[in-house]
This record gives sequence, structure tokens and C-alpha cells, in this order.
Amino acid sequence: MKVLLIMLSMLNRFTCSEKQLPKMISKLKKRKFLPILDYTNENFKNHNFNFKKIENLIRTNPQNNIAIKMSSLNINENYEQSEEYLHKLITLAIKNDSTIMIDAENFKIQDKINIITNKYMSIFNKDDIYIYKTYQMYRKDTFNLLQNDFLKDRDYNIGCKLVRGAYYNEDYRYNILLDDINKTHLNYNKSINFFTNYANQKDKLICATHNEYSINYAISKIEENNIKNIAFAQLLGMSDNLSTELAKKYIVYKYLPFGNFKDTLPYLGRRLYENYPMILNFFR
Repeated sequence: MKVLLIMLSMLNRFTCSEKQLPKMISKLKKRKFLPILDYTNENFKNHNFNFKKIENLIRTNPQNNIAIKMSSLNINENYEQSEEYLHKLITLAIKNDSTIMIDAENFKIQDKINIITNKYMSIFNKDDIYIYKTYQMYRKDTFNLLQNDFLKDRDYNIGCKLVRGAYYNEDYRYNILLDDINKTHLNYNKSINFFTNYANQKDKLICATHNEYSINYAISKIEENNIKNIAFAQLLGMSDNLSTELAKKYIVYKYLPFGNFKDTLPYLGRRLYENYPMILNFFR
């Protein structure tokens, strides 16, 4: 019973139910945060149900930001169908003045996610940013990937979301991860610096991090270069004081995961692993 109560308390702090979603969106916007709506069902067997759920989410919540996990749309088993799903969702999002933020995931499907994200950025990001690509900076190859994306000949704009990475337990066995957390920190900050030097004026960067050193580093680059196209993002229930301070001067997003109890557990498990020192404070 005690464990269940603890889990429910955590879920209510870091996620919400579908019924609570409208109230949470309103609450975040009143605090000058831009919600990123994240439906947490990742079961690829429910891909058609997941598609319809996200489609309805976009339709009923215009002028928002929608996170999409391509695993939930069955990208690994049926690439063509997942591509069709994504095309429909992006088209609907643009009609509803919303953006799509495609999440990075585990090693087995990340190359497919990169390919499909690049394709649709090149189609839909001509004049503005409607699609964001997520870069996992705990991987050895990601900085080179980011460099290639920005430096290649292109006639579209890049929406770039930097994360450290949340799939360690699945990815470490493939020898693709940096072997030191400090190297990950350096890789993250190196990417911020690269963006400030090589991005065009319509490219956009979201620093999705709770790491204050990286945040301060990004702020220093913003102030030194008078940059307008860098924003920040934190998770619901985490670093709220930091988010509040940042929102006084900068654009700040808050991830708003929602779903039923069973669906939110995988999300919460990754957050526990990724941010365990911060979450431990929740119980003190």
C-alpha cells in the first residue's frame, strides 16, 4: 500500500491523466510555460489507437507543441505505415498552428527516426519550424550527426532539441555511448556553441536540460551574441523554480506527459534513472 501511494504521488507530480490535461495546460500557460503534450502509450501493438489519440490531441488542443515517439506508431515493424501516420499528424498540426517534436529513442530504431525526421523537416520546415529533431548527446556519434545536419546544403530550417539521453539501459550494450558523464556534459555544451556559430536565423534550438551549468552556458551565448532563437525545456514537476526564473526572460517549455497509470510507468522509469538525485529530493 505504501509503495502504491508513493507511486501515485510521483505520477501526480510528474505526469497527469487525460482528464487532468486541460487543467494542467492552462496552469502551465498561466506560469508562462509552453506545454509539450506527450501521450505516454508506447506500445507499438496499439499503433492505430495511438495515432488516433495523438490526432485527437492535436485537433482538440490547437496552438500547442506535441511530442511524438515513433515507437508508438510502430516504426520498427512497419516503416511505411508509421511514415503515413506522421505525415497526417504533421499536416494536421500545421493547420492547428502547432509544432511536432519527434523524440529520440533507443539505438535499435534511432536511425529510422533520424531518416523520417530529416525527410519531414526538409518538406515542412521551409519557412518556419513545425518539426523538431531530438539529439541525444550521450552518444558518441551525435555531435557529428548534428554538424552534418547543419552544415549540409539545405533549403529548410532545423528545429533542434538537445537532450542528454534517457535510454542508457537499452543503449549501453551497443558501445555507442560516451564512457564518462563529464564527456556527455562537454558534448552537450559543445553543441550549444556549435549552434550559436553555424545556425541560420530561422533555425531554433531547445536546450532540454535541468543541468544548471549547461543552462548558464546557453544564457552566456544568448547574451554575448544577442541570439533570439534559443529556448529551454524542463520536465513537469522537476526544476520548477529554475523554470520559473528562466521564464522571466526566455522561452521555457514544460513536458506534460499524460496517460493512464500503466502507460506512464515506462516514462517515469526513464525519468527516475535519468534524474534520480533530483527525484530523491521529492521524498525528503
